[in-house]
Amino acid sequence: MKRILYGLAGLFLSSSLLGQEKNFDYGSIHGNFQTNAQYYLRDTLIDPNGDAFPDERLLAAGFLNLIYTKGDFMAGIRYENYQNNLVGLPEGFQGQGIPYRFARYKIDGYDITVGNYYEQFGSGLVFRTYEERGLGLDNAMDGLRIIMNVAPGITAKALVGRQRIYFNTSDGIVRGGDLEFNFNEFKQTSGTRNLILGASLISRFQEAQDPIFNLPENVASGGIRANFISRDWNIFAEYAYKSQDPNSANRFIYKPGHAIYATASYTKGNLGLLMGYKYYDNFLFRSQRVANFTEALINYLPPLAELHTYALPALYSYNIQANGETGFQVEMSYKFDRGTRIGGKYGTLVNVNFSNSYALDKDFTYRLDFDSTQTISGTRGYQDWAGPGNIQYSQDFNVEVKSKINKDWKATFSYYNFIYNSSALLDGVIDEQITPDTKIKLVYVNAAVAELLWKIKPRHYLRTEAQFMHTEQDRGSWALLLLEYSIAPKWFVAVQDAYNYGHPDPDLQVHYPLVSFGFTRGATKLQVNYGRQQQGVFCVGGICRVVPASNGFSFLLTSNF
Repeated sequence: MKRILYGLAGLFLSSSLLGQEKNFDYGSIHGNFQTNAQYYLRDTLIDPNGDAFPDERLLAAGFLNLIYTKGDFMAGIRYENYQNNLVGLPEGFQGQGIPYRFARYKIDGYDITVGNYYEQFGSGLVFRTYEERGLGLDNAMDGLRIIMNVAPGITAKALVGRQRIYFNTSDGIVRGGDLEFNFNEFKQTSGTRNLILGASLISRFQEAQDPIFNLPENVASGGIRANFISRDWNIFAEYAYKSQDPNSANRFIYKPGHAIYATASYTKGNLGLLMGYKYYDNFLFRSQRVANFTEALINYLPPLAELHTYALPALYSYNIQANGETGFQVEMSYKFDRGTRIGGKYGTLVNVNFSNSYALDKDFTYRLDFDSTQTISGTRGYQDWAGPGNIQYSQDFNVEVKSKINKDWKATFSYYNFIYNSSALLDGVIDEQITPDTKIKLVYVNAAVAELLWKIKPRHYLRTEAQFMHTEQDRGSWALLLLEYSIAPKWFVAVQDAYNYGHPDPDLQVHYPLVSFGFTRGATKLQVNYGRQQQGVFCVGGICRVVPASNGFSFLLTSNF
C-alpha cells in the first residue's frame, strides 16, 4: 500500500514540474474530498436514556479520492477515515485506511480493471455493486474485470473477486459475466425503434463447515432481460433465478429464489404513463452466508415505489423485503398547456402515483429442531411461485401539482396517503414469525406539503416549505415549517422546525428546530447545521437505515478538483 501512495505522490510531483513542457502529455490528476463531522449534545427530552448519545462527543468521517488519467490508462486510490463514525451508521467503519484502489486500461476493444470496481448487470437483480455513503453501503468488488466490445452492439463482461466489508473482504469468491446485444448498434442504424437483449450469470463460492446443515458451497444466480424502445414506448422486463442459498437472512432454508422486475412507460405529447410490476421471492444474495444489514450484498432489488424527498413523508419510506414480496406501481403525469383553465398563464404539471407491496402467501414447511421447537431451517421453506398474501407491507397514493404562478413565483403542492407496516418495515418482523395472534402495527398517514419559491430579485430566492402529516399511530402527527434564503450560487441560510404535536406521550410532544448555513466557492461547498434531528428512517433506492434522534452541531465540507 505504501508503494501505491509513493507512486501517486510521484505522479503529483511530475505533473507539476514536468507539465511545464508544452509538447508532452504527462496526464492529469483529479479527485474529490469530503469530511463530515458532528458534535453531539446531551438531550434528555428526545433521548431520555442516552441510547444514541456517544461516549465520544465529536465524531467524524471523511474520504479523499485521487485519480490519475493519461490517454486510455486510469489509476486511483481512496483514503477513508472514521474517527469515529457518526451515530446510526454501521459500527464496522472504524479507523482509517485505503480500501479502494484500482488500475484501468483500455486497448483494442478491451477494458481491463484490476483492483476495486463497481459494476451492474441489467437492473441489478443478479448483480450490482455501488456506494451509498448515506446508508453506510459500499460493496465494491476487489479483483479483476474485463469488458469486451465483441462487435458493434455486442458487449461482454467477465469478473472475479471478493466484495468489500468495511476494511476487509467477504469470505465468498464472486465470479460471473454478462452479455448484451443492442440491435441498432449492431445494424449501425439510429431508427426510432430498438431492442436490447441481455443475459447475466453470477456465482458465489464459500467453504461450508457447518456442523448441522449440508450447505452448498457454490450458489449461482442467472437472469435474462429485454428492453424494447420506440418513439412512444419503453418496455423493460427481467427475470432472475437463484439456486439454493441457505443463509442467515432466510433462516437457512433450501429453496431456490425467483425475481421478476418489469416496467412500461408511454410518453406522447403532454401525457406520460408508467406501469411496473415486481415479484421477489427468497432473493437476498450475499457473498457470505452470515452478514448484517448492507454487508456483502451481491444484487439489488428495485423498490418500485415513490422515493419521497420531503422530510415528513420520508419518515415512512419503503424498505425492500427481499425474502418475499410482490406489488405494482402506476404513475400518470400530464402537463396542462398555458392559457387553459388548469394550466394558467405558464402551464401546470400534475403527477399521480400509486404503489403497493404485499408479502407472499407462503405455506411454510416446519421441522422439529433438536430442542423440540418448530423451525423452517433445514427445510425447503415453502412452495415456489406463491401469490400475494394477506400481509400488506405498504400502500402509497400521492398527487403532486407544479405550477409557475407568475414570473417571480413557483409553487409545488403535494398530497400523500400511506399505509405503512411498521412491524415488518421498521421492526423487522418477518412473515414466518407472524401468527393469527400477532398484532401487526399498521400506520395510516395523510400528509400535505406546500412549497413556494419566490424570486425576490436576480440571484436572490426565498424558498418555503409547509408540511403537515396526520396519523393516530406510531409517534402521532407532525408539522414542519422551513424557510431558506439563498443568494445564487454561493450562499444559503435555512431555518426549520418540525413539531411532533401528536405524540401519544405528552412529554415527547416537542419541537425539533434546525438552523443551516451553506457557502459554495467554485467546486468547494461548506455546510454547518445546529439543532435537533428527529428519529426516522433514511432510505435510498429501497434500502434503509434507522436514524436515531440527536442534538448538536454538524459540519460538511466537500470539494472537487
